[in-house]
Parts: sequence; C-alpha cells; structure tokens
Amino acid sequence: MSFVIASRFVAALLAVTAPVPPVHGTVIDGFRAPACQRCVGHRGVTIATTALSPVRAVTAGTIVFVGKVANVLYVVEDIGGGAKITYGQMTQSEAVLGAEVKAGDPLGVSGQQLYLGVRLRGQYVNPLRFLGFGAIRLVGRGKVIVGQ
Repeated sequence: MSFVIASRFVAALLAVTAPVPPVHGTVIDGFRAPACQRCVGHRGVTIATTALSPVRAVTAGTIVFVGKVANVLYVVEDIGGGAKITYGQMTQSEAVLGAEVKAGDPLGVSGQQLYLGVRLRGQYVNPLRFLGFGAIRLVGRGKVIVGQ
C-alpha cells in the first residue's frame, strides 16, 4: 500500500467521526520532521494545557502501548491504515492495553503539557494536518489554539 493510498484510507476513517482535540490548550512547540529516522526533530506537537486536564482519544482505535519511556508516560493508539497516534507527557493513564476506544474517550490526565504525535506506516507526519484540525487558529507569535 502506498503512502497516498494509506493516507486516503485513514482520511476516510477519520471522516466517519470528526477528530476530537486531545486537550484544550495552545501549541507551544510545532512539528519539525527529522531529516532521517534517528535525526533530530520534533516528531509531533507539544500542547500547553492546565495540569490534570483530561486527555481524550482523538479518534477511534485500539490501545497498543501504555507505559513509560525514559520516565515519560505514553499511550499509543492504532487507528488503522498503518496510522498510530502517540499521546505523551501524561501524569496518569486510564488506557488499557488492547482496549478499543472511541473519539473522546478518556485516556488519562495531562501534566502542564501534552505531546501529540502521528506515525503513518512508520513515518512521522504533522499531527495537526493529518488529523484535520483545520479549525486551529494562530494567535500572537505563531501560537496555535487547539480545541477552543
């Protein structure tokens, strides 16, 4: 399956249920694609939010990872079509490995910020573009409001 076909498949999945912002907040660090798989970059976006904010599933999928990496709590959701959403920098998780979730289902609680990343067939892609958050708006110094 080519990247374009996989993208269209996932777009069709997302069209069934509109994506839900994982938290209400402001994007403080945007997506910067790495030049290579192990090169420096910011493979997702970081959203500033209020500590202990509920983190919600962006869209329907299956929880395929819950745990800490380098002492940071992550939840990974497989949404089909070769796409996985990573939620990171959480302080607590309610997600259960193997559980099916719907858009808006609680996954846990954030710290003062939440990392959101998307991989499509192993390649990192801009999560805001991929998930179709077209309603985001720029504020001031290039900050983006998500979910308000």
